Formats: sequence, structure tokens, C-alpha cells
Amino acid sequence: MIQVTGRVIHTWYAEPDVRVMLAIDGFTVMTAKEQLTARDGVVWFDEAEARRTGAVHLGVYAETGVEYRDAAGAIRRYDSVYLVMTSAGEVRMHSDGALRGKAEDTELFLRAKKLRREYLTEGVREQPLSVTEPPAPGPKTPLPGVREAGVPQEITVVAQDDVRQVNFSSFVEDGMRVSIWTGGIIVMRGEVEMAADSVVIWTPEEALRQAARAGGGQAPAGEGTEPATPAKRPGDIALPEPPGAPDAGSTRLAAEAYFEGHVRIIHGRRTLTCSRLYYDFRREQALAIDTQIHTFSTARNVPVYYYAKEVRQLASGVFQGTNAWMTTCEFAHPHYQMGADTMTLTDLTPEPVEGEAAPEHRRVRFAGEDVQVRVRSLPVAYWPRMAGDFREAETALRTISIEHRSNRGTGVHTQWHLMKLLGLEEPPPGFDLYLDADVWSERGPGMGVQGDYLRKDFYGEIVSYFIRDSGKDSVASDDIEPGSPNRGRFLWRHRHYLPQDWELTLEFSKITDRNFLNEFYEQEDEMGKTQETLIYLKKQHQDQAFTLLATTRLNDWQTLTDYYPQVGYNIIGHSLWDDRLTYFQDSELAIARYRPDDNLQMRGSHSTVVADTIHELDLPLKLGPVNVVPFGEVRLSYFEEVLDRSGAEDRLAGRFGTRAATQAWRVYDGVESDFWDLHRLRHVNIFDISAYAATNNVRSIDLIPFDVAEAGTPVVQGVDEVGVVELGWRQRFQTQRGPEGERRSIDWLTLDLEAVFYNNRQAPEIAPDGRRTFNRIDFATDWRVTDSAVLWSDTNFNLNDGTLDAFFIGATITHTPRVSYIVGHRYIPDGDSSITLFGFDYQINEKWRLTVFQEYDFDRGQNAQSNVVLARRMHRWMMRLRIEIDPGEDESFFGVEFQPLGVSEVRVGGG
Repeated sequence: MIQVTGRVIHTWYAEPDVRVMLAIDGFTVMTAKEQLTARDGVVWFDEAEARRTGAVHLGVYAETGVEYRDAAGAIRRYDSVYLVMTSAGEVRMHSDGALRGKAEDTELFLRAKKLRREYLTEGVREQPLSVTEPPAPGPKTPLPGVREAGVPQEITVVAQDDVRQVNFSSFVEDGMRVSIWTGGIIVMRGEVEMAADSVVIWTPEEALRQAARAGGGQAPAGEGTEPATPAKRPGDIALPEPPGAPDAGSTRLAAEAYFEGHVRIIHGRRTLTCSRLYYDFRREQALAIDTQIHTFSTARNVPVYYYAKEVRQLASGVFQGTNAWMTTCEFAHPHYQMGADTMTLTDLTPEPVEGEAAPEHRRVRFAGEDVQVRVRSLPVAYWPRMAGDFREAETALRTISIEHRSNRGTGVHTQWHLMKLLGLEEPPPGFDLYLDADVWSERGPGMGVQGDYLRKDFYGEIVSYFIRDSGKDSVASDDIEPGSPNRGRFLWRHRHYLPQDWELTLEFSKITDRNFLNEFYEQEDEMGKTQETLIYLKKQHQDQAFTLLATTRLNDWQTLTDYYPQVGYNIIGHSLWDDRLTYFQDSELAIARYRPDDNLQMRGSHSTVVADTIHELDLPLKLGPVNVVPFGEVRLSYFEEVLDRSGAEDRLAGRFGTRAATQAWRVYDGVESDFWDLHRLRHVNIFDISAYAATNNVRSIDLIPFDVAEAGTPVVQGVDEVGVVELGWRQRFQTQRGPEGERRSIDWLTLDLEAVFYNNRQAPEIAPDGRRTFNRIDFATDWRVTDSAVLWSDTNFNLNDGTLDAFFIGATITHTPRVSYIVGHRYIPDGDSSITLFGFDYQINEKWRLTVFQEYDFDRGQNAQSNVVLARRMHRWMMRLRIEIDPGEDESFFGVEFQPLGVSEVRVGGG
């Protein structure tokens, strides 16, 4: 017999009588004399030739970790290989699931087809990576677990204990030696230990005679029944037995065995218990009744329990059960479980190789048909087919939460492992996709897919969601009807690293309306990247980069600029004149179209040519202890169209100034204080100044704001007439803390003082990048009183008005490893805001954790924000009770969330 094995097998006829078998993962071809193993492979089998000649010739392609043992016993290893294996007999295929159809378009088959063609037409032979010659002739000692199909295996039989009487009987029937043991027996083969009250072993008589002749012994004894003296484990001394009785601790051959009564099989961390078991040692196959399998997933650090009325072991580590269910809960009545009419459990962890480290994670995969998920025996979900592994949760459910939101009503949010729901037994590596399924009393049902992927040369993310919305949006405390009940979004971002330093970025974003993100993805709307649709190509080498950008606006409520396209060339910090000068350049040429929000009373632009080039030259100097960098910048721009559409405009702008910085420090060796935990003190002073003036011939407010920073923001771009002086004095008081001999340096006290002055300042006072453009003084402190207590403050003073702009003060304290808290106050006079905040995190015990954050506005006499999270660690799940109140947005939230342990936490509820 010839056996072809793989986790997934596709098979079809390439020609009328030529069968093709494509195996993915765990590819093995085994004949009577040869064996080939690899990760993946393809086999060609000419059935007509086999019928005509009686010989089977298999054309075999294999790749990744190929190991081929020839008839002489020599072992050759390859990255990939095509060879012909010859034998006789029937060809059998074994896979974890049903055989699949054609796979002619896969890259694996195309590679195999190419190498086969080279082999047949050109006689190409691959050179092995290594060759291990066969061992010298001598007594054959089979390694544990390594055998050829059809050969009886060596086992060791011992008594379970020295209390029960072990009885033995033996007779011959139809050429088979039948040995019966009762009284508690252990059968050991390699690392596998099998135990039962009674055992029956079948061994071919011919195999016993051959073994006796090879060992110089006698032929097997005849029939008889004898009490056998119990033996202990190997290594202990066995007592003498009556004449004719087999040695209870001896090694013998076994082809098949039947176990009954308290049956237990142990192999590493995998344990199988059942009432009855039949085991075929020659094929590594078994049939067990009333079975429980206990294994362990080290990836999630949880046990895995598998129960079935009937279990068949299809191969080593592969079990298929009927009326089966599975859980990671150790209780006799599990809190939750997943059941299926048919379920397959596969241990994919490779066996450890001698001299190599054991696998870091044990990987267990499952696949089920007609799957039900039960919690406390209550059915909560059904799926026709589900597959996955225990690197994540054993069920497809990732999180479930019951929530109440002021803008959505009461609802249920669930998130599922999409690959498991689709029944993909082997999802694409690096891809994590999840299905969101929600229903809200005031908004309706919603569904979406989100996830990310990461491979060697690319990565990206996908976010999609659709809801049939029957409610209203809350915008600035007003209820607004959506334009359409069909609402949603689709986002795709992709980054691909190409050969020769090229990099490709793709983005696609489509949202149905302006309020959707704020309503359902509020955090992303406030802090996330701009929603864009673009293609961006970049080639960067050292300090130079070439870029190509094409964008288009799909959401008509956004204010964006389309580029058809934009070509750029940048130089960053290029050294000139033996490092005496540093050169910067930023040049762009584009066909651009400015497209403001359709609801704004603003006029956009036609597609127009825009050219812009900026050149900066720095002269680093060392003047004693002071580092000085004079710099000059020239900017030349061309606009085919300006804001008043009076025609083309050229712009010439310049910016000139200098930056300087120096340091001074002193060490005080005599400072020692146990009270303040000070051991030496180092005072560091950093002084810096930056001053520049800018001028141009065209005001930025007269130009079309293709770049948002161009619209009246001279501080950001420096293209209007303006002068800026920035002064800084930064102090660090450093000391050493820790046990004697293990002390480390820390910043004990940090004081930062900064003053900014503007000349000819133009509106607005707040630039798009968040910088304030009025004359001001900023002062910030950070005092690490102890390793567990930090005091901080931040003060901003407006010099134009002579008033306090903002003041922040607070403390962060880690009281014990279980308790930490924060307290502070924020005062903004112009905003009529005086908010005190307090929060703490308390690990009550191993099961309970409480986190609270509270803000109260004393100026307005009302609550500003409240957040409470109470977490309860259950047996294999985490429960979280959340309460959030935001009076400023007129929103509130209450929810209960459940999540399997070992799964990365996700933010639920969509918003």
C-alpha cells in the first residue's frame, strides 16, 4: 500500500487517467521502502500505467522542509524537489476533512508543474542540502513512534500496581497470537502509555517467529493460561514467574490491541480516557467509546477538554468524534461548551527533534459540523461549520456585551472570529478578521467586518459597518434626522514594501454621511487619521525621496484637495562642503483641485497647476560652548489660479534666522537624604533660542488653500511677513535611586520655561496644528517625589492680555502594587472652566478589579465626566461592568461585557 497524507488534499484528473493530488500542510508519501515528508506537495499518478504494468510510479513534488528516505535508508534534505517513487499496491489518500477539487491555479501547483516539466524534458535534478547515510548493518532498534506501515510494533507490558492479581492467557487463532491480560495492565510504546483493567493483544505468529530467529530465541509458546507475577515499572526488579509465563516486564510485538475498563492513554500533555478502546499499532489508528481527551494550549495557557460518544483516531494526534463537545472549563458541568455532530481535533505541534528546543507553543486545531455554543446548557449560537485553533478562543465568539447608550438605546454587541465562522481550517497567516453583529432598540440592527493583517512585505487594516438606522443623531445636544436610514462606512488602508526601496500606500474611505463617524466611531472621529482615498508611491534612498500622490474625495461633506497627481522630491539633511553646510529641499508639482464641504458657502477651484519648491541651507557652528545654526530658506511657487480667479500668480518667499543652544551643569556629591531618597544631585541647565523673520510678495489669504496650512497660518508655513523669537530654559535635577550597588539615574525634578514672541502677527490665533500664535510664557514642572509619587503642573500665561490662559496641577500615586490613583485640577479662565479630576485603579483581589475616573466642573456646578469599570475574572471569561456619563455631549453608557480569557481586549459597541 502507498499512503499520501496531508491536512488538506485537493485531487482531480489532469488527463483521463492521470490523477493529481495536491496536499497542504503535513505532506507525507510513504511506500514499503521509501518515505518523503514536507510541508506541502503535489503527486502525479498514472493509473492506466499502474493497471498495465502492476507497478505504481508516483511523480512527487515537495517543498519546505523536505526530507526523503530512500530504500537503502539514506536521508536527503531539500528546499524543494521533484522525484519519482516506485512501489506496488493500492494508493490511499488521508486528509483531515473531505477531499477537495481542482487547485490548478494555486502557486504551489504552478511551481510543481514547472519543476516536473524541467525534470521530464531536461533531466534536472536538485542537489540535496544534506545527506545522512544509512546506519551500518546490525540489530535494528526502532525509534519510538517511527515505523513502517503494516509492521507490528514493539511494546512493553507491566502491571499497574502490586495489589491486584494479574492473569495472563495466550492462544493462536487464524495465524494470530492472542494474549489476554487482566488485573490492571500498562502498555508502553515509546512516549505513549496505555493503561486499562483488561488488555487483549494480537500479534502475527510469523512476526513472532522472525523476531525469535533474529534474537536467537525460541518460537512462541503454545496455548495456556497462567497467573502472572505482577511486575513494576521498567527499572524495578521483576519477580520470577512460573515456567512458560511471559515476562510481565518484557518487550514484545503487538499489531492490534483491545483495552477495557478505566482506559487511559497518556502522550506528553495529551490524555485520553474512555471505557473501551481498540488500537491499531501498525496504522496509528484507534476507536474509543465514551471518550474524554485532555490536552493543553500553551499559546493561551488554558486546558482543552474534548468529549465524544465515539472517537476515531485517524492518525497520530488526529481525532474525530461524533456527538462531540469541547470546552476549556475544568468543571464537571462546564460553564460553556461547543458541541457538534462531528468534530475533528488535531494536535499540529511538531514533535521535538533531538538536539533542538521544544516548540514554544502547542497548537491545537478543531473543525466541527452543525456547531452549537452553549452557556450553562443554554444554546446561544449555531453555525453549520466552524474551524479554528486554540491560539485564540475555542469558540467563534470573541466578545459579547449588553449595553445601554443614550443615543442608541439598549442593545447587544457581539464580535466573532470571522475565519472560524466561515469554517476555514487554515486561515491565511497574519490575517485577523472579525465580524461585528449588533442590534439597538433605538437604532436598529448593524453588522460589519473589521481586522488587520501583517505579512513580511505588507500590512494593513479593514473597517466596515452597515446599519439600518431608525434613530436620530445627537449633534451639539440637538437631535438630527439622518439623511438616509441606510448608513455605514468602508475603510481600507494598505502599506506594501516593494523591491528596490519602493513603498506603496493605498487608502480607500467611503462614509455615507457627515455624522456617522461621530455617532458610531467617536474616538476615531476625534483622534484618528483623516478619511482619504489615495494612492501614494515613494522611493527613498538615504536622505532623498521621490513621491507620487493621487487622491480623490469620495465624501462630499469633507474639505479636501484632489491631486491628479502630485509629484514630489525631497532632500532631508544632506551634507555639503565636508559637513559645513546642511541642505533641505521640498519640491512638488501637481494638478490640484480644492474641494470644500458642499454645505459650506465656499467656492472651490478648477483643476489647476500648482508648483512649489522650498530650499533651506543651514550653517552649523560651534562658538565655544554654544551651538549656533544660522539658516536661510527660499520658497518659489506658481499657482495657475488664485482665490479671486484673477489669473496665475507667482510667489517668492524667504525666511531667515538662527537657532542656538548650550548646556551647563554641576554635580553636588555631598547631597544625601534618606527622607527625599536623594543620593548625589546633578543640576543640568539647557538654554535655547530661535529667531527668524519671514517675508513674501503674495499674502497666503489670497491663495487657494490647497494645503490647509496655507490659509492664514504664517506660523506654520512662515510665508507671510512675520518675526518670531522663542526662548527656552530647561532644567533637570538628576539623582540616583535604588538598592546600594544597583542604583539608577532618574530625573528627580524637571522645570521647563519657554517664552514666545511674535511681530506682525496675523490671524488666526490658533493654527491648524494646534499651536497658539499669541505672545506667551509656558512653565511646566514634573517632580518625582518618590518612585511611587509624581507631582506635575503646567501653566500658560498670555502676554498680550496680561492674563492667565490655563493652569493644570496634579499628582499620580502608586500606593501599592494593587492601588494607584490620580488627582488634579484644570483651570481655564476664558473657558469658564474649573475642573477637578480624580481617578483610581484598585485590584480588590485576584478576581475583582475596580477602576474609577471622575471630573467635576466647579465653575458650572455640574458633573463633567464619570467613568466606572468593575471587572470580574471568572473561570475562563472576563466580565466587565462599564458606566460612562458625559454631560457635555449629553451622552451616557451602561454595559456588561463578556470576553474569553487569553483574547486581546477590544473596544465594543462601535463607538
